[in-house]
Amino acid sequence: MKRQITTILLTILSTGLLFCQTNHIENIFVSTVKDKATELKKTKIYRLKKITKNSDFDYSKLKDIAGNIKGTLNLKNVLPIFKPKEGKCKYYQFIATFKGEAYNAEGPTLIKVFHDILIVKTDNNNNIIDAYQYTAEWGEIPFQYDLFRSTEKKLTLTDKMKTSTLSFERTEPYDENDKLLIEDGIIELK
Repeated sequence: MKRQITTILLTILSTGLLFCQTNHIENIFVSTVKDKATELKKTKIYRLKKITKNSDFDYSKLKDIAGNIKGTLNLKNVLPIFKPKEGKCKYYQFIATFKGEAYNAEGPTLIKVFHDILIVKTDNNNNIIDAYQYTAEWGEIPFQYDLFRSTEKKLTLTDKMKTSTLSFERTEPYDENDKLLIEDGIIELK
């Protein structure tokens, strides 16, 4: 009888421990392909770089871009802010590499390569729960100013989806006339 009770208690205890464990982030897809920049004034292409499951956004980092940038403003140093943490959703990361105009105090406008980061959180059916967009090389303070968040609900993430359908707004607008993301791009899931 003692042995049966011990076995039952151990079974219950081990089942409880397994149930309470958090599932770790699992990479479903990772691309390390270096993309060619889209030409100046052409539609941006947001290319899929990563899909994970058991993930969520690290909202503490998203709320403090400046406090989480380590080193100079470039894709390598900004990307960790947009890295997923453990959670219960699917996480998609896209990068749009494009040529754009850069301010040059000492002369004519420069043409540089920029990178827009797009992260999307979905349920298992690819219904979008949340999404953010940020330009990695954003050089003006406050850095938070260029972080945009989707205001659209009830959308499903699909291949060739236009980023404009996500209705991005600045997370910290200066004024009502400058809160919407005007640029558009195409999301490539394949």
